[in-house]
Amino acid sequence: MKAHSSSTILLGLWTAFVLLFLFAPLFLVAVFSFNDSSISVFPIRAFTLRWYESLAANEAFRTALANSLIVAGATVVFATLLGMAAGVGVHRYVPRLRTALRSGASLPMMVPHLILGIALLGFYNLVAIDLSLTTVIMGHSVVAFPYVFLIVSARLVGFDPSLEEAARDLGASTARIFWEITLPLLAPAILTAALISFTLSFDEVVVTFFTTGTDNTLPMVIWSMLRVGITPEINAIATLTVVVSCAMAGVAEVIIRRSRLTAAKKGE
Repeated sequence: MKAHSSSTILLGLWTAFVLLFLFAPLFLVAVFSFNDSSISVFPIRAFTLRWYESLAANEAFRTALANSLIVAGATVVFATLLGMAAGVGVHRYVPRLRTALRSGASLPMMVPHLILGIALLGFYNLVAIDLSLTTVIMGHSVVAFPYVFLIVSARLVGFDPSLEEAARDLGASTARIFWEITLPLLAPAILTAALISFTLSFDEVVVTFFTTGTDNTLPMVIWSMLRVGITPEINAIATLTVVVSCAMAGVAEVIIRRSRLTAAKKGE
């Protein structure tokens, strides 16, 4: 019993250390974003919201935020549509090549973003496409596509094909089967994939660096501001970005859990 108790305590201490290592920097960034001092040091002189007010009055920040939202929204649309179509197509029409195609679709996840950004830049130069927010959207869609594809594919693994076969026997067309049977069953996975795509695009730096033109996104503005040091404005931007990312991840997790509970109840 003593050995078991000691191992439990050690495991708990190790878990606490890992969590502290992961989240302490984020906590400090958030704390310093409310610090009245322009220097990120302890002790905190006073708490203030003036750095957030400064950001709200900064035109460059507002423009970059709007660009990031536009890029992330467009990425969600393109990546979700492409990933959903590829996932359904592979599952339904080429089951023998399913493993190989899933591995191929996962390549953008495994290739370092530095290499991916250079490859995209080389491709744009080859086909003479001017860099703009459109090229950023295309690059982010490449990054987000594998996540959508794998999430939709995982949902399709538990999909009962007899539902579609029964609808087809009753005279339903392929389009009607998709809209009234397949799509509702895939809806939780699609929504989760869309939220993850938004988070990936909103935070992406490396691919954006190689594919953007004169229009900056929020991560690029943060990168340019870091050249003069870590200022309270950067802490405020980082805090807002973390909050948005955590909110998206939290919503995605809730959707995944609810879809699992719904599937379990139906199985009963």
